[in-house]
Amino acid sequence: MAKISQFASGADLSSRRPVTLCLPEFLVRALECRVAEANEGAMEIEKVTLEHLVEIELAGIVSLADVANLERVIPGISNAVTRWLIDIE
Repeated sequence: MAKISQFASGADLSSRRPVTLCLPEFLVRALECRVAEANEGAMEIEKVTLEHLVEIELAGIVSLADVANLERVIPGISNAVTRWLIDIE
C-alpha cells in the first residue's frame, strides 16, 4: 500500500482528483447496493453515483474538530469544506 509522505502545496483544495482504490469485492457490492437503494424511486436529477456515495461517506468521517486541526497542516481546508457544503445543498 502506498504511503503519502507529503501533500502537494498550493493545490486548489476545491478541485477534484481521480483516485484508484482496490477494495474487497464484498465492499464494492455493498456500496453498489447502497447506491441502488438511494436511487430507488428517485427522479433522474436526484440519482447518486458510486462516486457521490463514497464522497459523502468519506466526508462523514471528518469532524469539525478534524478540519480545525487539519487547517494547521493544510491551510485553506476550512474554506474548501465550507464551499463543498454549500455546493452539495
